[in-house]
Amino acid sequence: MAATAVYIGRFQPPHHAHLATMQGALEHFGQLVILPGSANMARSIRNPWSASERAGLIRAALRETGLPVHRVSFSPLPDEFDAARWAARVRAAVPGGPVALVGFEKDASSAYLRWFPEWTVHPAPVWPGLNATDLRAAYFQGGRVEDVPRGVAGFLEAFRRTPAYVRLQAEWRAVQDARAALPAAPLHEERWVQVEGSHVWLSTRHGPIGQGLWELPGRVLPPGQEPMPGGELFAHPSRALVAPTTAHVWRGAAPDGVARPVPLATALQRPRRFHEDHHVILRRLLGPDLPPGASDPNGAGLHRTP
Repeated sequence: MAATAVYIGRFQPPHHAHLATMQGALEHFGQLVILPGSANMARSIRNPWSASERAGLIRAALRETGLPVHRVSFSPLPDEFDAARWAARVRAAVPGGPVALVGFEKDASSAYLRWFPEWTVHPAPVWPGLNATDLRAAYFQGGRVEDVPRGVAGFLEAFRRTPAYVRLQAEWRAVQDARAALPAAPLHEERWVQVEGSHVWLSTRHGPIGQGLWELPGRVLPPGQEPMPGGELFAHPSRALVAPTTAHVWRGAAPDGVARPVPLATALQRPRRFHEDHHVILRRLLGPDLPPGASDPNGAGLHRTP
């Protein structure tokens, strides 16, 4: 049985190295499954575009180069901020049979290539100096974005004229300012999960970072301030936009009371309405207490799209 190639990435935005990797996979394997990551995350300077937008851009780029789009399928991959849960998501998204995981180990973010011992690894081409982090930095500073397919470049130019780009530019500046002001001290935040009946209490963010998004009530502590003892810890290094921050989360009402009730079913179905990983934290703390029939919105939307 021929192996299926699996390519995991955030593709924020898709660039020439991504496309070359896909082309190489299609030359060696009959089918390619692309898993656009961070599919459950709100628009931010780290994840500006939705999984469906990125899948559309990749399809267009494949067509531009004459690659067989009919042999490519997509499945959105949510962030879990937990290696075991994330790996389980990956396995669930991949059809049965032999699998070749496409990629190369460039840094700690590529460690996942070693998490699937039952699969082979197909090495991807190395493009020194080309990465999506630098492309986003140029883009939100108003510069040109090069080394992307023609259709991606057109999309990025059109996106500049949207309110979302204006908001993300402001977020970019605010994040850079916040990082520059941080001392070399661990950051902590305190959050509360208050669920009563069919409602969960949430706050709405008003500053430039995550403006308009829901968050669990609480606050980021001033640098050097220690949190209250106890609570459940969420400390994944990529969970916060500004800097690595450990969240200390308790059940119950937040002390300041600045939150409002939102239907729990609505909140659970709208992960991309939440700041950072707050939707993941909510689901994790509810666990077996999730309301009956509450479906998982993180696995819907792109499966098997030609």
